[in-house]
Formats: sequence, C-alpha cells, structure tokens
Amino acid sequence: MTANIEVKHTLIDESSIRNLLVQYNLENVIHCSFLSRGLNDTYLVTTKKESYIFRIYRYGWRDRTSVHFEIDAINHLRDNNFNVSFPILNRNNSYLCEIAAPEGLRYGVLFSYTKGERPLINEESSQLIGGTLGKMHELSDGFQSNHNRGFKLDLNHLLDEPVEVIAPVLKRYLGKEADEALKEVVKDIKTELAAKELEVGFCHGDFHNHNMHINNREIEVFDFDCSAIGYRAYDVAVSWWNLINNYKSQEQDCWGDFLTGYLNHRNLSKDDRESLPLFITARRIWLLGTMLRNDDVWGTNWINKASMELFILQVRTDMIRDKG
Repeated sequence: MTANIEVKHTLIDESSIRNLLVQYNLENVIHCSFLSRGLNDTYLVTTKKESYIFRIYRYGWRDRTSVHFEIDAINHLRDNNFNVSFPILNRNNSYLCEIAAPEGLRYGVLFSYTKGERPLINEESSQLIGGTLGKMHELSDGFQSNHNRGFKLDLNHLLDEPVEVIAPVLKRYLGKEADEALKEVVKDIKTELAAKELEVGFCHGDFHNHNMHINNREIEVFDFDCSAIGYRAYDVAVSWWNLINNYKSQEQDCWGDFLTGYLNHRNLSKDDRESLPLFITARRIWLLGTMLRNDDVWGTNWINKASMELFILQVRTDMIRDKG
C-alpha cells in the first residue's frame, strides 16, 4: 500500500535549478551546486566569467510582496553606491522566478556573487564592519517601498511572537517559574524601551560578519532576508550579540572599535545607545523563537533541559549587563 505524504520543505535538485536559470541572460552555466540550507536554500552558479547566487525562498516564510520589498531595499542601497549583493532581472524583466514546489509556490531570485571571504574578527575589521553599518543606515534614510514587508523589527516581532513559541517549551522542561521569569524580562524590556526615543528606519536585521565578505579592505553585504523597517539600535545590537556569542575573548576590544566605525558615519543617540543591551536580549529571544518555529531547519535534538537552562542564564546575564 502506498501512503500519501505531506511535504514541509523540498530540496530542489541542481538539474532543476539549471533549467530555471534558462530564464536569465547568463552565459553557459558550467557549474551549479547546492551551497547551504537555512531558512532558504542557496545555490552557487558559475559561468565562464562570473559566479552568482540563486536563492529559493522557503514556502510560507516570505511571500511575493515581501520579497519585492527586500529587492527594493537592496536596489536602493546599490543605487546609492553601497556595496551589496544585488538581484538580477530575468528575460521576463522580473526579479522573481516562480517555482511550483510540492509544498506550494516558492520564489527564486538570482543575486550577484560577493567576492572575497568572511571578515576575521579583530579590531581593524570591527571598525570597518561598524562603519559599513553606519553607512548603510545613512544611505537608507530615505528608503521607501510600495511593497509590504509583512513585518517590522518591532517589539511584537522581536518579543511577543517568539515568546508564544518559547513559553510552552520552557514550561515543559523548566516549569512554570521559568516561563514567568521570561515574561517578566520581556515586560521589563518593554517598559524600559517605552521610556526612550529610539530611531526607526531600514535595518538589515542580521548584520554580522557571517553575512558579508571582505575583498581588498572593501566590505560587501548580502543576505537581507531579515531586513525590514525597525529599530536601528537593534541592528547595531545584533553585531554586539555576535561578538558576545561567537568571539567572547575579543568582545571587549572589538566592540569599542565597531562603535567607533559606526559613529564615523552615523550618530547614535543616548537613548539608542542605552537600549543596546536590551536589544541583545531581544535578539536571543527572537532567535530561539525562530529556531523552535522552524524545526525542519534546526531539528529538535537540541531542544532539552540544558539548552533551556542556558537560554535563561544568558537572558539573566544580559539583564546584569543592562543594569551595569
């Protein structure tokens, strides 16, 4: 007996990607390989002269108008001479390629390839990375799009939505007290932020050294999948969060250099600066909620008592930093 199955997420074979690429004005494609799987699927496409990135957005993650908002933002930055991986039109004069996947309609976009390599974290590169974000915020001040992103980097998206997913998991492994502790932290964050005048504008949403390459001391940024209108301080705090989590021994030296680079291009008000530790916690909460909500990307074997205890410990440590 043959069973009917439901599909969450399909991985499309490279031969099918090659067929899709016929829609673009590319020279003979000599190589196409699956590069990485995350919230979206990424393929490396190589011709005799150039390399490209073909991204297929996850079904249900970003709809047509949301992807168009991202494309509008990237094109705005490129038009203002900001180094960015940019989308490429197909023969139908469209940036989007429709893909009838088993799980539903998905969208593919061809991007230019960012040359170079991931920046190492040191004092010099941190200042360069900070300056790049400051420049991006400066150049995107006037950005507008006729397309609806579908979300903002606001407290609903960063705190309320993920807490809905996190709360039952915390209860299961650590009991009601942990759930109440998290909700108290969220309440405190909201109260403190409500008393501040924070800058709002276009944000990358995931700005750290994993989403950029450096080539001849020039940084080019890619992966605007989490970009939206939101708190600029959150965008800055994501880079601090990256240093704390992935480069702890260098955090103290490099964070100051990052800020110096940022301030060379863009002012950061007293309220925005004081909010940064709060947004580090918001980043943790958003990320955990995203991972729990997309278990077909991250799996479930990491979801246990130890990981939830670590999360609560990190959140409490963040609060100490905020008060310090």
